[in-house]
Amino acid sequence: MKIPIERLPAGNQGGKSMLYEFRDNLCFKRLPSKRRYLSYYLAGFVDREGFFSVSIKKLSTAKFGWVVDPCFRVYQHKKNLHILELFKKFFKAGYIKPKSSSSNTYVFTISDRKSLEEKIVPFFKKHKLLTSKWEDFCKFAEIIERMKNKEHLRLEGIKRIIKIACSMNELGKQRKYT
Repeated sequence: MKIPIERLPAGNQGGKSMLYEFRDNLCFKRLPSKRRYLSYYLAGFVDREGFFSVSIKKLSTAKFGWVVDPCFRVYQHKKNLHILELFKKFFKAGYIKPKSSSSNTYVFTISDRKSLEEKIVPFFKKHKLLTSKWEDFCKFAEIIERMKNKEHLRLEGIKRIIKIACSMNELGKQRKYT
């Protein structure tokens, strides 16, 4: 049974419908007909398979000996690599690579602060997560905002950012440094 797919009017999308924009994705025919529905799908997917993290790395050349590195990731088995491609096309940012050289798991990652600030944070402020991941996102967004305000360049600021980062993902892996 074929399900008809409605096309969006050209409108503000540069004359192209959302379906045209994602036409080379393997799940093209199953995509929602409206971009906002796709947004909710992606947000729900992140609620299960994605995460927001802030790495704290020791670096002797850094101003205070530590560097703060925020990133957004979504994991998926290689058989569903097209889902990660969908994220990459949707956000027009990030990259996809295997989790490790012998892994069947792939990772979509956005780690550049500009994309995190301009794409990821606004997206998830609009499309709120329903699990406890929402609290982690709020902390992540606060860290991005503090870094935008250059607080990480002051001792008290980086201490505050590290404290917030250490309170994230409490159900996940433990940090090397605290």
